[in-house]
Amino acid sequence: MSQTNLSRLYTIALIAVFIYGATPVFTKMATATADGITVGALRAIVAAPLALFIILVGRYRVPLRRDAIILVVISGMGGLVLFPVFFSWGVQHTTAGHAAAGTAFGAVMAGVLSALIDRRMPGWPWWIGIATGTLGALLLIWEAVGIEVEGVTWQGDALVFLGMFMGVVGYIAGARLTKQIGSTTVTMWSVLVAAATLLPLIIFYSGAETLTAIDRDGWGAILALGWGSTILAYLLWNRALADGGVGKIGALQLLQPVVGIALALMLLGERITLPLLIATLVILVGVVLVQRERT
Repeated sequence: MSQTNLSRLYTIALIAVFIYGATPVFTKMATATADGITVGALRAIVAAPLALFIILVGRYRVPLRRDAIILVVISGMGGLVLFPVFFSWGVQHTTAGHAAAGTAFGAVMAGVLSALIDRRMPGWPWWIGIATGTLGALLLIWEAVGIEVEGVTWQGDALVFLGMFMGVVGYIAGARLTKQIGSTTVTMWSVLVAAATLLPLIIFYSGAETLTAIDRDGWGAILALGWGSTILAYLLWNRALADGGVGKIGALQLLQPVVGIALALMLLGERITLPLLIATLVILVGVVLVQRERT
């Protein structure tokens, strides 16, 4: 891969990582006036009109092949249904900084699942990098679950991790289909699959009373999640994974806690401590080591 294409690949991936890194903060803002399940479901629903418009204008179609249909369903269900619902539900019961720490494990999950699916063992730099990044994530979590950290529960942690796992399954499926039909087609149809699945949840679980209780800031955060995390970031991330490989590009998720914790400090006033700073430094070392792996 040429230096120009490599720079373009990492630019696309890092933009997606920044948007995903901001997701816990916007989710925390949204859950101030709505429950996490509703917030997670609304992400795809508010994104659906834009996705449908892009599909119609660009005439993006999913081939009527069994494998393509299965992959787009897995992509939509994993990355845009189960991930946002469980993740948002978890964020409701923990801090944005702590949820951001949990996103680092997405890189570990992606690397392990990718290696199992492809039946290929990565080289030693990848393993050392993943181990180092995981250590940094564990330091973050150890600090965040301390007795004196307000707003953190183990239930919230578990939901965040469950959501991350579902999201990784979804974007691995999306990356595989992207190689065949392009990231725009995969992303927009995944959004429609997710919105159709989640609409009954909004109607029968949330209801009009819940929706009308969401304030202006809450709707602004939900729109940012829908158009930013659900469409733009998913689009860019699928493209980057398809071009660079899940094992290598997926490891950039280790940077998400750095973004999330910094934004939680600036926008939400959450406390930043020395253990947090040490842990983020360890994560950065892990990312550098992972990028030495040749794919």
